[in-house]
Amino acid sequence: MDTSFAIMINLPESLGAKEARKLVRELKTKIKMEPSYVILDLSRVKEMDSVGLDGLLVCIQEIARHDCAIQLRAISPEAATFLELARMDRLLQKFASLPGQAAIAGVAIAEAVIPEEALQLQPVAA
Repeated sequence: MDTSFAIMINLPESLGAKEARKLVRELKTKIKMEPSYVILDLSRVKEMDSVGLDGLLVCIQEIARHDCAIQLRAISPEAATFLELARMDRLLQKFASLPGQAAIAGVAIAEAVIPEEALQLQPVAA
């Protein structure tokens, strides 16, 4: 039986220094569970600074280091603009993109949302 699963990370509306530190810290903790996929959802991002962009890059490096597949779910117009200005859009184009509400068939998804306090991992029924 295939026990592959994914971690979905819904980035917050504002991705600054505080949120980026929490994101990186929690991703490093959760990725030890060896997921097959890490899905990044940027649909809620409205504000992002250079430290937030750096945090996103650190996450991508950490995901690659653990040999996980990265998929993007949805990118808000604001996030797309920030990524384009930082020229990170070209990097993220290399990863498969999922439609807004898509899920991976046959793969259990553990959803992580980054609230103000901390990133929480919650299993979702497959």
